[in-house]
Amino acid sequence: MSLWNASLAVMSGLLLSAYAHPVWLLGAAGAWAAAAAFVPRAYRGRLAVYSFLSILAGLYFYGYEILQQSEMKPLAAQERTVWVRGEIASGVKRDGDVARFFADVGQWREEGESWQELGLNETIVLRVKLSAAEEAAAVEKWRTGSELVALARLGLPQGARNPHAFDYARYLHWQGVHVVAETAFRDARVEAAASIQGSFQEWQKAGAERIESLFADRETAGYMKSLLLGLGQDVTPELESMYANLGLSHVLAISGLHVTLVTSMFMWCLDRLGVSRRWGLFATVSLLVGYVLLVGASASAVRSGLMGGVGLVCQVAGKRLDGKEVWAGALLVMLAVNPYQLWHVGFQLSFAVTLGLILFVPYSLHVFERVPVWIRTLVAVTFSAQLVSFPFLIYHFHQFSPLSWLVNLLATPVLSLLVLPLGYIAIVLALVHPALAAVPVWLTTRLLGWIHEPLYALDQQVIPFTYWPHPKWWWLLLYACFLGMLPILWNRGYHRKQDVALCLALFLGLLVAARQPLAGSDEVRITFLDVGQGDSIVVEIGTEKVYLMDAGGTMRHPAAEPWMEKRDPFEVGKDVVLPFLMARGIEKIDRAIMTHGDLDHIGGMEALVSRFSFGEVLVNGQVPEAKEAQIRELFRERGVPITTGTPGQVWSDGPEIEWKWLHPGETTLRGNDASVVLQLTAYNKTVLFTGDIERSGEAVLVQNGLSPVDVLKVAHHGSNTSSTEELLAATAPKAAVISAGVNNRYGHPAVQVLQRLGKYGTTIYRTDRHGAITLIISPAGLSWNTQQLDT
Repeated sequence: MSLWNASLAVMSGLLLSAYAHPVWLLGAAGAWAAAAAFVPRAYRGRLAVYSFLSILAGLYFYGYEILQQSEMKPLAAQERTVWVRGEIASGVKRDGDVARFFADVGQWREEGESWQELGLNETIVLRVKLSAAEEAAAVEKWRTGSELVALARLGLPQGARNPHAFDYARYLHWQGVHVVAETAFRDARVEAAASIQGSFQEWQKAGAERIESLFADRETAGYMKSLLLGLGQDVTPELESMYANLGLSHVLAISGLHVTLVTSMFMWCLDRLGVSRRWGLFATVSLLVGYVLLVGASASAVRSGLMGGVGLVCQVAGKRLDGKEVWAGALLVMLAVNPYQLWHVGFQLSFAVTLGLILFVPYSLHVFERVPVWIRTLVAVTFSAQLVSFPFLIYHFHQFSPLSWLVNLLATPVLSLLVLPLGYIAIVLALVHPALAAVPVWLTTRLLGWIHEPLYALDQQVIPFTYWPHPKWWWLLLYACFLGMLPILWNRGYHRKQDVALCLALFLGLLVAARQPLAGSDEVRITFLDVGQGDSIVVEIGTEKVYLMDAGGTMRHPAAEPWMEKRDPFEVGKDVVLPFLMARGIEKIDRAIMTHGDLDHIGGMEALVSRFSFGEVLVNGQVPEAKEAQIRELFRERGVPITTGTPGQVWSDGPEIEWKWLHPGETTLRGNDASVVLQLTAYNKTVLFTGDIERSGEAVLVQNGLSPVDVLKVAHHGSNTSSTEELLAATAPKAAVISAGVNNRYGHPAVQVLQRLGKYGTTIYRTDRHGAITLIISPAGLSWNTQQLDT
């Protein structure tokens, strides 16, 4: 039996079990029985085996799902505060005044009650709030395997509140976690207990401290800790963002290159010491297991370790190695331990890219045979990795720079073949004496400086075709079929010049299709993003124009003490608006509208200025203050014109699509009442955007004349100081959208506003209840989509 075919059968069984009704198992058995009548007798046995494997994998997945069911979920749904007892199940990651980790809980009880046993240990995410530097120092000494007792408030993880945003609940589901909890350091008791993982974490920490002592520069030290030890949380946010934007993030993941380098160096040393091949193999495999545990046992590290270990055994045994079979064996072993790994991004990328190298590099070497083999190999490896990783990157991150091919071709060899070994050499030499590591440390620092400086400059440029819309399922299927057919066609002799040209044309056609050039060409899509207590609205006029009306904002207070500083604080523009625009494949914003200067409307613009091309910025014409003045200056530095409008001003974005500036004009109104108010008419439907306008501003609007509208964006988050009876009487909206934060401290939307809207029979959509709200206007009428059901 081929492990390769078996792995395909197992993956198909797992995927069908996850997304199809359980009855598919019966359907699969029936389909096999029906197909057997038409399949040649010689193939029936194999078909039966692989069909059985697929069904068995499906049954295994269902059983695994049952074991992962949560007994604590009902408690979490009520947000109960209970005592939990268990052990720390992962490394503890501290970020400022908060530490997080997975905990395996075996018992729980309420205050004053006796402990209750869970049927099976349940993994939860525990968030520990810290209030002093001493607590921060203490929590960093907690290790996997330590016993834990804590008084924690349970809760359910939050799903995505905006389209294609990171879904924390879904992410935790595939980690086997259904409950999150929060406690304070003073309410948690941790007792150290010996464990293998805990010991390796101690050694990893010692290695990280040694790297910090060798590399004086904070950014370089954080980079080397990630490169050598897999400690990605110490990479600076700026460097991490640059690597992600340019498609270099894979460099920082522990991969087969790390395993090959470490094992080769170790075996070379053993050989020089005269150790026999047999004992050398045993020692190297033992080292490999320890190395995988030392770097955190990520999916890529475990995969590399398994394949590397098999490779070593085959090498010593003198047996020929079939890369596909080894790959399939590693995949089957890892999925047998945890089938949920199939939905982990790191697992997908590691196995997909490795398979791409196994399948495509040998064929790529036969192209341009007159070119030196080392150049062909470098190009083949880069091209194959990029070709295979492309659909995963645009699906999960909606980002793939067209320069990624070139950047990887030039930078990856230097980082992988020079910086990586120099880093390991520096650590080994430092074990003898720190002075011996001076030269490799100096070389490493200089190399990183030479590489990163132009990369940072490149990252500041707005590069077209970097953001990709969320791919459709049919496109992913077509792309997978295209990749799967390439080696089959090659082996059948289809590798003439005209065949290569045809494949290239098909590939370019798939790239064009991935951009979805015709999607929504005859509609206006308006997305009211959930940015918490703030406003951000994206208006897409077909495939031609994009308007961004405000970008939310995050109120941030300086940390009271240095240790409380977050590594990468949450910011609405960077963490909500930017990912949404990327997921829509938007790269140019024709008009950015800053309705007024409040932080909760314009603060997020700062993170977007350098990431997009802007055609024009519309403002209310008032003298800007504080944050607004800073953001306007950023736009001016990039040559973006900043203009304002006058009441009655009209412009068109195509047939049946018209904008009208209603407010402000020449007025003494200030603050919220000076908000920009625009009216959009598309396909005979009217939408009124009101910013944060209040009573005085609304009175001016009514006085200037308003007509009924189909949709009203309710002003000032539904505050009782807005949406007056006069405004609603004049507009009589059929539907209204209120942008307000969940459980906001202002009590928005006000009960009085909801009652006034109800009086007019207005359908109400609220971001605090529905998440992001999408309105699509087409010649056929209006259609609404909400990210979440009303709760």
